[in-house]
Amino acid sequence: MITYAERKRWEAQASLPAERGEIFDRLGSPIAINVPSYRLVAIYRLGDKQDPKQTVIDFKRTAQELAPVIGMESKELETYLIENKDRAQVEFGKKGNDLTLDQKKKIDALKLPGIRLIEEPKRYYPNGVFLSDTLGFVQKLTDDVGRIRLEGQMGIEKQYDEAMQESYGARFFEKDVAGGQLVQGGQGITKEPQDGTDLYLTIDHRIQQALEMEMQKMYKEYKPKNATAVVMDAKTGDILAMTDRPSFDPNKRNMKDFTNFAVSSRFEPGSTMKIFTLAAAIDAGVFEGSKTYKSGSYNYKGTVIKDHNYVGWGTIPMIEGVWRSSNVMFSILTAEQLGIDRYKEYYKKFHFDQRTGIDISGEVNSQSDLSKSLNAVITSWGQSTAVTPMQLLQAATAIAGDGEMVKPHIIKKADHVDKAPYKAETTVVGKPISAEAAKATRDALDGVVNGKKGTGQMYKLDDYRVIGKTGTAQISENGKYIEGKFIHSFLGMAPKDDPELIMYIAVDRPKKLESSSSGPVIMSPVFKSVMNTALQYRSIKPDTQEDSVDLEAKVTPSYIGETAGAAKELAEKNDAVPLVLGDGVQVVSQIPARGQEFVSGERVMLKTASTFKMPDLTGWSQRDVKKLVSLYDLKLDVIGKGFVTKQSARAGTIVKENGKLTVELAEPKE
Repeated sequence: MITYAERKRWEAQASLPAERGEIFDRLGSPIAINVPSYRLVAIYRLGDKQDPKQTVIDFKRTAQELAPVIGMESKELETYLIENKDRAQVEFGKKGNDLTLDQKKKIDALKLPGIRLIEEPKRYYPNGVFLSDTLGFVQKLTDDVGRIRLEGQMGIEKQYDEAMQESYGARFFEKDVAGGQLVQGGQGITKEPQDGTDLYLTIDHRIQQALEMEMQKMYKEYKPKNATAVVMDAKTGDILAMTDRPSFDPNKRNMKDFTNFAVSSRFEPGSTMKIFTLAAAIDAGVFEGSKTYKSGSYNYKGTVIKDHNYVGWGTIPMIEGVWRSSNVMFSILTAEQLGIDRYKEYYKKFHFDQRTGIDISGEVNSQSDLSKSLNAVITSWGQSTAVTPMQLLQAATAIAGDGEMVKPHIIKKADHVDKAPYKAETTVVGKPISAEAAKATRDALDGVVNGKKGTGQMYKLDDYRVIGKTGTAQISENGKYIEGKFIHSFLGMAPKDDPELIMYIAVDRPKKLESSSSGPVIMSPVFKSVMNTALQYRSIKPDTQEDSVDLEAKVTPSYIGETAGAAKELAEKNDAVPLVLGDGVQVVSQIPARGQEFVSGERVMLKTASTFKMPDLTGWSQRDVKKLVSLYDLKLDVIGKGFVTKQSARAGTIVKENGKLTVELAEPKE
C-alpha cells in the first residue's frame, strides 16, 4: 500500500483560471472588461543547461527582430540581453509588460528561441474618459503563490471588488521525476474555478458620452476649478450619466484629482435650494403667488438680507420673486409665513439632514446648523448650509413626481455567481409634499425658464418645456466668503408637466467669464445639448411640435405588452428585423430598449417567456449576440473576432434564463 507521504511525492497541483467580473451599462455596452495581456521573458538556461532551440543564445538576432515589436532600439536591447546573460531568465520592464495580442502574434511568428510570453489579466476601459471618477480603476497585484490578480483601487472597482473577484480553481495531477505531468497519470479537479460577478449599471452610454463631450468642451473653454453634472431618471432614481472635471482615463490613470463631486463634495447650493422652500410653503398652504412684497432688502432681527442685484425690482408679486430668484422674498416666506420650526421640519422631510444612501462609496452628509433662526432663513435661499448634489437630486424627485421621493442608485443588476441575481428596484424614501403641491411647484417654476422675467431663460429648449432653478453661491473658506468667486449651478427637469429626467450641473470658480451672473452662459450649452439628446433617446414626446425630432433618426418604440404577432408586425413596419423569443403571448422585454436609436435592418429581440429556442446564430455580429445574452441574463464566452461561426447551444435547443453560451467568431474571408 502506498503511504500518504509517498503519494504526495508524485502528486502536484495546478491552478484553473477564472476571470474578474466585468462592468456594463444598462444596455449591455461594455464599460470595464477583461482582455489578455502578455509579459515578455527571455530564457537563458533551463536548469543549468543552454539549448539552441529553447534558450536565448544569439543576442544580436534576437534583439534585431524583437526590438521593433516592443518599441526599443535593437542596439539597446542587445546590450540589455548581454548584460543579463548570467541570469537564468530576464524580463523587459515596462517595454515588455502589457503587450497586446497583436504584439504576441508578431513575436510568435519570429520563432525566437528562448523568448516566451506569459499571459496575464488586464482591465480595459474601452471608452477612455467615461464615468471615471465614479468607476475608478484596478491595478495588477501578485498573490502569495505568484499569480497575477486585478484589485480595485478606487470607485466602483474598489467598492464592489470582493463581488467581482474571481476564484481560481485547482486540479491535481501525477508528476514524473522532472516534475512534468504524466500522460497516463491520474488527475482530477479539487476546486472548480468561478468567475466574478458581472455588474450592470443604470448608466446609458449614449447619454454618458454626450455628457462627457459637452463637459469637456466647457472645461476646456472656462477652466473651472471643479465641475460636476448628473442626469437622473426622475421616476426610478436611475443615474443615467454622471461626470466630473477634472477627470482621467482609467487606462492611463492620468489623474489630477480623484473626487466624485456629486456624492463626496458638499457646498452651499445657492438658489437651487429655493425649489424646496417654495415646495414646502405650497404644501403648507402659505404661499400666495399674487401677494406683493417690497424687494431689495429685508431686515431679519438686525441682519439685512439683500437681493442679488442689491436694489430689487420694487414692489412685486411673490411669484415674480420666484422667477427673479429674490432672496428677500424667500426670507419673508420662511420667516413670516412658513415659520422657522416648520421650515426645519420640511428640511428633514426632504432628507437634507442625511445621506441618500446611494450605492456609490464616499458619500458625505450635509453640514448645517439650523438651531439659529438666522441660519434657517439663509438656508432657505441657499447659503449657510452645505449639501451634496446627490441630496438635491433626490429631493427633486419629489417635485418631479407625485410628491414621493425616490432614492438614487447606479447598480441596475448583478449576476451573482453564488446566489440569486440582484436587480434594483425603485425605492421610495419619503413623501415630503403632496402630489398637488408638487404640481403647483412645477407650475410656479415654469416662469424661471420660460418667462421673460426668469433667471433661467438660457436653459430653454425648443422642443421640450424645461423647468428648474439657477443657483449662484458664494464660497466660504476659513469662515469668510471669497470675494468675486462663485459656484454656479442649475437644477432642471423636463418635460414640465410630467418630468422624465432631472439634470444637475455645477461649475466651481471658472477662470474665464467669472461673475455672479455668468453661470447660464457657461452651463446652458451643456444642459441644453445633453438634456435634449437624453429626452430624444428615451422617445419623450416633444411639448411644442411633434415633427421636431430629426426624421432620419430611427428610435425604437416600446413593444412591451403587445402580442407577439402585433409586435413583430410593428417592428417590420419600422424597418427592423424582429426575433420573437419564447412561446409567450405578449412581449415582456425587448432590446433595443424604448428610445434607443437603431438603423434599418437591425435585429430587435422580443422576449415573451423565460425560456426560448436558441436560434441559429451563424453570421451574427457580437453586438447582436450580446443583445440576446443581456435579454436572458446569459453568461457569455466569446472566442475570436468577427462573426459567429459556431455556438455551444445548437439551434432549436431550449435555453433558460441565467444559462451559458459560448460562441466562436471569425473574420469574413475576402
